[in-house]
Amino acid sequence: MKLDPLLEELIVAAVAMTALGAIVAALFWVFTGLTPWPFLVLSEIGAFGFGIVLLAVTTPKRSR
Repeated sequence: MKLDPLLEELIVAAVAMTALGAIVAALFWVFTGLTPWPFLVLSEIGAFGFGIVLLAVTTPKRSR
């Protein structure tokens, strides 16, 4: 089953943004000793959609 290239890029962007958000939250917790909830995690959720759109739309298009 072939997926639409834009849908593929959307999935990859969602995985990348999830990993980036988890890494930032974990590093914040390790370096400060404070829990990243709620201010850091909630702000990451807000930026999640914007980041996915930017990553999915600006990737180079691959021909199939």
